[in-house]
Amino acid sequence: MSWQPIDVAASAVLAFVAGVALWPPRHVYWVRVSSVLGESLTLGAVGVLAVIVGVVAVALLELRLSAFVGGVLLAYAVGMALIAVVLEPISPVHLVLYGGLIACFVLGAVITTRRRDAGNSAADSSRRTAE
Repeated sequence: MSWQPIDVAASAVLAFVAGVALWPPRHVYWVRVSSVLGESLTLGAVGVLAVIVGVVAVALLELRLSAFVGGVLLAYAVGMALIAVVLEPISPVHLVLYGGLIACFVLGAVITTRRRDAGNSAADSSRRTAE
């Protein structure tokens, strides 16, 4: 099963929108949450939500891992270029923060892909024993 450019494009749009929703530039609502929960728990919650994005995206869209990763990297490159041009940040911390988000997206996609592959292997194995 090969992937199509539309899979990469869909993954890029999804990752871009999810990245902006989870960590909106200059409007980070997590600051208020971290004042209640603490910084570590808040960053953990954002990470867990980003992993869930990867899990759900690959599971629902039935994307290949390589297409999803390609789209996520494309979204990262476009997003970082937009931030550099539009917001003119004074530090490169956004590169690290959004890099962490895409790592979590990919982790979620890997989890789903592994589970899907394990399910396919088990199904193939039971078909062989039934024959």
